[in-house]
Amino acid sequence: MENPLSKFFPVENRADGVFIKVSPEHKAKVQIAEIRNCLFQAFVTNFDINKIKEIVEAAKGVFEKIGPLFEIYNPELDRYVDLNVTPMQAAVTISSVAISNDIKVTDTALVFCFRRKGIVHGLNFDRIREIVKNAQYDHEIVIAEGTPPVDGEAAKLIFELDVDKAIKPKEEQSGKVDYRNIQSIVQVGAGQVIARKEPPGEGVAGIDVTGKKVPAKPGVDIAIRPGKNTVVSDDGKFLKAEKSGYLYKQGDLVNVGEQLTIKNDVDFSVGNIKYSGDVDICGGVLPGFTVESDGNIIIRGEAESAKIISRNGSVTLQKGIVGKNDMFVSAKKEINLVFAQSAIICTESMLNIDKYCMHCDITCETAIGSQPHAAIIGGSLIAFSKVEIDILGNEKGIETKICVVDKEEKAIADKMKELHTLQKKLEIEMEPIQKQLKAKAAILKAAGGQPSQRQSDELKKWLDAYNKLAAKLKYVLEKVAALEAELKKPRTYTGYIKVAGDIFPGTEINLYGMTKVIKSALINKTFRIKDAAIVVEG
Repeated sequence: MENPLSKFFPVENRADGVFIKVSPEHKAKVQIAEIRNCLFQAFVTNFDINKIKEIVEAAKGVFEKIGPLFEIYNPELDRYVDLNVTPMQAAVTISSVAISNDIKVTDTALVFCFRRKGIVHGLNFDRIREIVKNAQYDHEIVIAEGTPPVDGEAAKLIFELDVDKAIKPKEEQSGKVDYRNIQSIVQVGAGQVIARKEPPGEGVAGIDVTGKKVPAKPGVDIAIRPGKNTVVSDDGKFLKAEKSGYLYKQGDLVNVGEQLTIKNDVDFSVGNIKYSGDVDICGGVLPGFTVESDGNIIIRGEAESAKIISRNGSVTLQKGIVGKNDMFVSAKKEINLVFAQSAIICTESMLNIDKYCMHCDITCETAIGSQPHAAIIGGSLIAFSKVEIDILGNEKGIETKICVVDKEEKAIADKMKELHTLQKKLEIEMEPIQKQLKAKAAILKAAGGQPSQRQSDELKKWLDAYNKLAAKLKYVLEKVAALEAELKKPRTYTGYIKVAGDIFPGTEINLYGMTKVIKSALINKTFRIKDAAIVVEG
């Protein structure tokens, strides 16, 4: 029988196998798929198409071995092979009668038979070899399995913010753990993406034993459900915050709360509060903790040795605040309190006092005693507009200082103090440079005024340093002069201090830099500036 490959190029059947010679001319005319089909149609069971392809592509023009002598399939074997085929599995039963009828059963013959019958994917070659080696006849054996499809994953909601954030203390770079800063609040801005939908997967198609694709089921889609103050984007892909606030879950819904409510104390279970909106604390604030907000803050319990800061809103303290000069309250708008002791209190607006402030350091626009017998006892108060209170000091003559100052004048004075500090610093920095310049000048004079390159470079370095500092100092002095001129401008002082009840000795009244010390008890008096002096009305 002529070798079927001889139609493509020279072939030699030798004792040790089949050899072909492929020249570049043969390579240009032949197609690998055509060779494969030819061998299959010729019932060749043991050809190595990859080896043939390698030799054809090299086209060396010499005889090269492609494998053993060809084995030709006997179609009679088909009669003894019974296939049971489902899309994902093929099982075979080989009749032992084939052996009785001298039909040669080899693993290559079986593979060829299965492929003739359409089983082209997932063949288990090891199992086929076992069938032949162990003469496994007359019972069904699975010889091929399809690749099942992988269904697509369901759509997922991926959170950009940690809604389920575990409450845990913050570890500092030094390794020290700050148990007050546990960061238990997740804040969000209006329009910020809270979560995005990862679309369902398409899945991966499988292949049945006949080589056909088995389609995969696409993953199940989901619809994002908005919670309070959240909105789903028009394309359904994003969950966004409709308003600024903090995140919280209610069942499966994610919500944005505007006013942060702490139902108990601010303590180690809550940690420091840093929030952009309003804060309502139903309990108190324990020592060492901080409450910071851009909005209004209400504290319904007591606060001790804590920091309460509202950058753009008000602070309302429904019970007392107590410290050891480590209690700090600051607000852009008004501060409302019942009583305060040994605290630092600052507001750009009004301070409303129900009962008293004792030994406090207060800065405000206006201080008002909102209830009868409201008192300021000890400490100091600086107001930019007016003070209206019932009682100043006490019968023990405790030192109490009440001041009304011009806000602009105070700002200028504070700026001048800052500039004078900078001026002194620059002058100190210039002293050693001036000494260096004098020393360099003396050296140059002794050398006859002809410096070396090194000396010139050194002198230039010191001159540059001096000129930079001199320029800064000149700027500072100009600013100081301008501020001094501003302070000399005439001003009208309209602020006052009004005391409806007792003013005890030990109280110092200071209006726009003019001082009056109370040496004997007064009652129901108003202090103003008139004709550059403090006048007492009432």
